[in-house]
Amino acid sequence: MQDFLNGLSPKLRFISCKKRGNVLEVFCESEHDSGRRVHSRVIRVVKDINFGEYKVELHILWKKYFNFNSQINNVTISERFDFIDGRANRTKRLDNLLLSMQKEMSAIGCERIIKESIADVSDSTILRIIKKNRKNQ
Repeated sequence: MQDFLNGLSPKLRFISCKKRGNVLEVFCESEHDSGRRVHSRVIRVVKDINFGEYKVELHILWKKYFNFNSQINNVTISERFDFIDGRANRTKRLDNLLLSMQKEMSAIGCERIIKESIADVSDSTILRIIKKNRKNQ
């Protein structure tokens, strides 16, 4: 399972996993930055591509650190991961898979196939991903 997480980021550390029907819940966290003091921790759920026949939900222990930089007015600074866009609930590699599948079929047909085998994503979410991708090109 650590190899699966290394595909996302080498900073992620596997804690445990649990099966819930056809969903594999993977609990992980990032390596602690020893130079910073942790303010709080929150579990954030992010959907990812399949692991074998299981849909994957990453339960990431998201850390906020105290800010000691006087140039920034915030009290805390949140962790950032390069495999997730801001506040997204999906990984970038799942978004890329959705985009490549959508090129071949309609959003509703794509939704049906994706819900059965990959992740629970609605057709309007697929359309939003396509619209966002077109703006970035």
